[in-house]
Amino acid sequence: MFDKLLSSVWLFNQPHTRLYFLNILSALFIALIFLKRSSLKESMRTLFSKKIWFHPSAIVDYKFFFFNALFKVILIGPWVISSFTISVYVMKTLFWLFPNYSAPKLDLDYLLIIFTILSFIINDFLRFYMHYLMHMNSFLWRFHKTHHTAEVLTPISLFRAHPVEVVLAQFRNALAAGLSAGLFTFLFQKQVGGIDILGVNIIGFLFNLCGSNLRHSHVWIGFGKLEYLFISPAQHQIHHGKDKAFYDKNFGIVLSVWDWLFKTCLLSKDQEVKEFGVEGESKQTLVAELTNPFK
Repeated sequence: MFDKLLSSVWLFNQPHTRLYFLNILSALFIALIFLKRSSLKESMRTLFSKKIWFHPSAIVDYKFFFFNALFKVILIGPWVISSFTISVYVMKTLFWLFPNYSAPKLDLDYLLIIFTILSFIINDFLRFYMHYLMHMNSFLWRFHKTHHTAEVLTPISLFRAHPVEVVLAQFRNALAAGLSAGLFTFLFQKQVGGIDILGVNIIGFLFNLCGSNLRHSHVWIGFGKLEYLFISPAQHQIHHGKDKAFYDKNFGIVLSVWDWLFKTCLLSKDQEVKEFGVEGESKQTLVAELTNPFK
């Protein structure tokens, strides 16, 4: 158990996480470019401001990071349904619905590309849609609100999540992987892995490498017209904005297409976020955040 707990906390050597050391270094490099301060020293002082990293809200983020690591190892691990189980049910259902289906004959290279794109799209949409539901459903919002009460943003703010949301996220991950494997195996009647880097879907790996850690930060980076396709760090900061004009906007993780379809997309051009958080919710503690949804 100690090894699992250590693995859930020490993420710097795990390529599938945003805290992988290459992702942190790339975010630092990108941030220094966009900060445009007069000197490197001033840029570093702005980036690692004590007012942000030692803010009471940030301290709560750190506590959630360790609490949820322990929670996942002890309580979630043994109970979450596996993606393999889901994929089997998906295949059985599809073969039952379409017993005469005949798979097309494609070269392995094409199958690798198709699976890579298919698994990425399914995963990205499910992450978007669960996020969307967390805001639109009043019951789920009671738990997701924990993430939005952060008054400052650092990469660790990603891990500021109520345990109920952590459980739902684990199920969502298993569902995404199971759906991808089951659907692909049915469509092509072959099992292949996708194109990956260090065991991570290449699209997701590149997303994390291209400054995903800056989504939870005070470094404002917009993508211009690319925001019609990809969610920028600035758009996610808008999502965390305290201003009511920013409520329920930009739910996407990588693609902004889903937000366009659901009419929740807000481009970062001409926008300014002055405060993060939720109106009426401030100076929260770990215990208060854990218990508030049940009051």
